[in-house]
Amino acid sequence: MQSLRSQRRRSPLLWLLLGLSGRVSRGVYWLCYVLVICVQSAILAQLFGGEQASYYRVAAAIGPAILLATLYSNLAVSVKRLHDVGYSGFLALALLVPFVNVAFSIWVGVLPGTAGPNRYGAAADAP
Repeated sequence: MQSLRSQRRRSPLLWLLLGLSGRVSRGVYWLCYVLVICVQSAILAQLFGGEQASYYRVAAAIGPAILLATLYSNLAVSVKRLHDVGYSGFLALALLVPFVNVAFSIWVGVLPGTAGPNRYGAAADAP
């Protein structure tokens, strides 16, 4: 059985959503951000819909795990976006602070990346 690390090297999607190293461009950041928001919104809509929601039982069973996974994915993509700008990934912990997280997400998404290689990688959008 292959390790998760070797699978991430082969799968750019796993690297993008789970990896904490490398860099991503603004476009990739926004695409991932929208994907995460859509998944979270679908789960929360089912949970808040109560018994009348069509997939309430499924959402109640696996929703918390999916929400934690999407939170981690959002952190991982934000870390890579911060790396592209040249900042430390520890700043991504701002995503855990209510209301600050929205401003932080927009700020990270509009900052221009470093042209050429920096200490976090050679180029954006590559593991």
